[in-house]
Amino acid sequence: MNENLSLTLPFSDPVMIFALVMLIILLAPLIFNKLKIPGIVGLILSGTLVGPGVLGLLERDSTIELLGTVGLLYLMFMAGLSIDLNRFEKLRNRSIGFGTLSYVLPAAGAYFLGIYFLEYSVATSLLLGAIVGSHTLLAYPIVERLGITKNTAVTMSMGGTLVTDTLSLGILAIIAGTAGDAQGAGYWVTFATSVTVFVVAAVLILPRLGRWFFRNVKYHNNTDFVFMVAVLFTTAFLAELAGLASIIGAFLAGLLLNRLVPGSGTLMSRIQFVGNALFIPFFLISVGMLVDVAVLTSYDVWEKAIAFTLLVVIGKGLASLIIKYIFNYTMEEGFVIHGLTTPQSAATLAVTLLGYELGFFDQVAVNAVVILILFSCLIGPWLVEKYGRIVASQEENKPYSSADAPQRILVPLANPETSDALMDIAFMVRDQKSDQPIYPLTVARDGADVDGNVARSEKMLSHAVIHAASAEVPVSPVTRIDLNIAMGISRAVEEKRITNIVIGWNGEVSTRRKIFGSVLDQLLEEVDEMVMVCKIDKPVNTFQRLIVAVPPFASLEMGFPGTIRSLKLMAEQIGVEMIVVSTDERDPYVRKGIKKVKPDIDIEFSTINLWSDLPKWLDQNIEEDDLFTLVSAREGTISWRPGLDRLPRVISQRYPELSFITTYSSEVEEEADQGMGYNQNFDIIHQSRIQLNLKSKDIESALGEIVRGDKAFADISTERITRRLLENSSDYSPEVMPGVLFYESHTSKVDRQVLFIGTSKEGINVNHTANQAYIILVLLSPKDMKVQDHIRMLNRVTKLIRPNKDVESMKNATDPKEIISALMAR
Repeated sequence: MNENLSLTLPFSDPVMIFALVMLIILLAPLIFNKLKIPGIVGLILSGTLVGPGVLGLLERDSTIELLGTVGLLYLMFMAGLSIDLNRFEKLRNRSIGFGTLSYVLPAAGAYFLGIYFLEYSVATSLLLGAIVGSHTLLAYPIVERLGITKNTAVTMSMGGTLVTDTLSLGILAIIAGTAGDAQGAGYWVTFATSVTVFVVAAVLILPRLGRWFFRNVKYHNNTDFVFMVAVLFTTAFLAELAGLASIIGAFLAGLLLNRLVPGSGTLMSRIQFVGNALFIPFFLISVGMLVDVAVLTSYDVWEKAIAFTLLVVIGKGLASLIIKYIFNYTMEEGFVIHGLTTPQSAATLAVTLLGYELGFFDQVAVNAVVILILFSCLIGPWLVEKYGRIVASQEENKPYSSADAPQRILVPLANPETSDALMDIAFMVRDQKSDQPIYPLTVARDGADVDGNVARSEKMLSHAVIHAASAEVPVSPVTRIDLNIAMGISRAVEEKRITNIVIGWNGEVSTRRKIFGSVLDQLLEEVDEMVMVCKIDKPVNTFQRLIVAVPPFASLEMGFPGTIRSLKLMAEQIGVEMIVVSTDERDPYVRKGIKKVKPDIDIEFSTINLWSDLPKWLDQNIEEDDLFTLVSAREGTISWRPGLDRLPRVISQRYPELSFITTYSSEVEEEADQGMGYNQNFDIIHQSRIQLNLKSKDIESALGEIVRGDKAFADISTERITRRLLENSSDYSPEVMPGVLFYESHTSKVDRQVLFIGTSKEGINVNHTANQAYIILVLLSPKDMKVQDHIRMLNRVTKLIRPNKDVESMKNATDPKEIISALMAR
């Protein structure tokens, strides 16, 4: 037995002290959660139990104080990182108004109580107001579990947290500045100057330093986490030099680096893991050790504790009630707001501890605040749990959108150097509420070295699994062996019922390739699901804007809402501004289609006169920190034009350093349409409306010849119909694939949808098309038919024709039945 080991109380052996604290960190939350008491309260009470006030196992010495201070700074840093700046900006005015009201009402009550009843000084009364005016989103995991984080009332409450914490810490900074001896005019000038210099320098330097670091320093052994911790404590120290409290510097560092740390990324997971598992529990235990149990028997402690609790409950309740009536929230939403803003924790503990160290609060006040934290942490979550369920049920009764369908994301991996970037993109487009895993996939090419290919694939998958685990994102790795890589991916899509595919592209081009390369081009032909082709050259967290280019009629594609949902999720979770570029004429339709899709985020819309002006717009507006996204289309869809296939190459060559994503919307029909196969209930195709070997040489005459071929239109003037068909395609090319034109319109001349088909062996030259037209399709819908039904039929018809093969057979058909057979063979 080690003779130097002493078991006298309090423990002095560092190993014993650390072992005891770690046991508390492990067991306290488990035990108190069983008792329906928040774990944070359990850690504070455990600190009281083992501290000098009860069992005396530990002494609040310099070591405990050091670890407690580290935990406090880390807590404030995490608070700054965790604030959703996008949500705050979305409801900026509401959040500022509510946050101010939620702070001022309790703080005013605290000031009145402190001056007239507790005989506190003005400074101490203001500091008491900073304690009860702030709040911590302790109940956020509850609203996240209930799926109501996007509710307007919840979003406003979360934005209000930034306001209350800033006001609370601002008051603390001013009061702490008055604690010194020199307080004349010269002192305040010096104080104001040093604070201004510190804040301006931090605002200018930290975001730029962070962005430079993530771009230029190669990741190795958690260097990104070490960088964040170094910035945290350096900023906290500089804040002290400027005359501010160190926790203000920590909070400011978190705010300024907020957009560089996506909530779904691996870095945020590491920061939260270290903080929640080690640093913050040390702080909470150290706070508990401040409690003097002997003082708890004092009537004065309970009097103050009850008074402080009433200040919080009544003040926050009045703020919630007022805001409920101003913005017409439901009663249940009002109680959820109240529950979210009642718990006291982070800023409360920070202000209390610093106020105690500066001599503003005595032991009685500290004990009263600990009891306040206990009461508020019980009341707030209970309100949110009870009334949040009702709000969640109200949300479920809202109309369902196909864009809200579950996501199943596949990430084919081939290059170890880009695998992390692709997984990060998948993390960002994945809805955090989803219970579906991400499917990283490797396809080993079958052949002589198949064993070596499988081994390399498994190594890459192992790295992807570790990367996902760091971000706390569930994964289900998939391996396939196939001679054809694209077919291997396609089979995995079918087997796993994938909805989104995130795949990489190196940006290299050659004349032999059609769009991206043989594998990607073949994959686009094989699958109908949404595909995101990514060329990512910078870390995902360094982007500042997401530029989305929407070509004409892309908003009419069936899968457009799903594409926009993924892009909105990515913008929200990276924390970037989203800018949508479309043509002047299509802009109203694009806005309408995008605004229907959740999540609701602020979007800036920009327009160009013609789609061909996009390169010019990019030259004038694209910036180094932008992530560009092109909403492209597969050949044969409504919005496809030959120029879209060339655009990825043009962008790659014109902007070699630009990170960009080319998205292809899903063509999978909605459930309501899946029962209608191409051979069932598809009587829109009829022999009488098929005209072979058109004699006309120009498109206007050809359209008239096609429509007049149907006896039902023999006595009807077709000039207006023909003119309308041409007008509808005047601003875009009607070419849906090489050799095939598609014209469409609504008309009062039909009472149900009809499809006309015309063929020409010699071909017809048409303006704004890249190829001669051999097949001409004309779809007429009743004038009163819904646009969505009209578009749905357009999609179904275009998918009947397979490029090249069907075009050739239809062009040379000698009987209308051959046309029908070619279409129905799909």
